[in-house]
Amino acid sequence: MNAHFDPRRVDAYALASQGRQLEGSIALARLSRLVDGLPEQAAGEAGLAHWQVQGAIGRGTGKTGVIGGQPLLHLRVQADLTLECQRCGELFTYPVDAACTLQLVDSEEDLDDDLALQDEDSTEDYPDKVVGSRQFDLLAQVEDELILNVPYVPRHEVCPGAQAGAGDASQEPAIERPSPFAVLEQLKRKP
Repeated sequence: MNAHFDPRRVDAYALASQGRQLEGSIALARLSRLVDGLPEQAAGEAGLAHWQVQGAIGRGTGKTGVIGGQPLLHLRVQADLTLECQRCGELFTYPVDAACTLQLVDSEEDLDDDLALQDEDSTEDYPDKVVGSRQFDLLAQVEDELILNVPYVPRHEVCPGAQAGAGDASQEPAIERPSPFAVLEQLKRKP
């Protein structure tokens, strides 16, 4: 494989059909859609997103959303995002290790083809469909995967200082109150 490939212009169909693997890194700060609205990301090695993509041809039967012969890309993205805790306002590192399967389709019309086959209650993992091309932007897919993994409300598991009694009231253990149904049951028993 040529060490000087451009991850923004990859022949996705050749990657899938040849089963090739590509990998690389990009500074989080260069992913403008991701960092818009986020705190400044770390510099150097700590501020890199690492990604790997493996091409493949689907061997499924359709029950998993993959029919034999369909071109696939298996993508994995790892990064340590700097986020602001919405509870205490402090910055913290949020590790992302995400993997997804992308099914290449020829046109925008093909993106919704199999939606009728997917049952809303199904736990099957259908691949995400993307329009493939000979000038495919892998970094856009890396950025999309990172965006999908940013929590809607970022927060620490336990905010710093919460153990020492500082911090906001929302972290203190809730006072146990009796169930309203138990209270009703007691009222029913009173003469």
